[in-house]
Amino acid sequence: MLPRVTMSKLNCSVGDLAITVFCKLPENTGNIVRVKSAVGYRRWGANEMPLYTWEVEIATESGWLAYEHSTGYLETQKEGPVPDKYLRRITPTEGCSTEELVDSERLRQRREINLVEDLTP
Repeated sequence: MLPRVTMSKLNCSVGDLAITVFCKLPENTGNIVRVKSAVGYRRWGANEMPLYTWEVEIATESGWLAYEHSTGYLETQKEGPVPDKYLRRITPTEGCSTEELVDSERLRQRREINLVEDLTP
């Protein structure tokens, strides 16, 4: 039986902007995404229990989601599933719209910078 997850325990909800963190594929870490819909529990990787998953879309022009298939084939997409455990909600500072946040050059450069300490699991 799968554990029950309440929305208060999830990192994101539909409509949120989020940053991808602690991804198994390094090229996925630091992507800015918009959460489109809930997928529910989905098996993620051969050695993991099913994880609560969202359907997301890349919110920046240059970002891509990378998915590695069991055959070793690497596929890139602009939208797709991402488990909640690999997402952290982004909250714009007061006076900053989410559109301004997504278009920020500083945010794009953050992809190569270590995430702040409060994002540790």
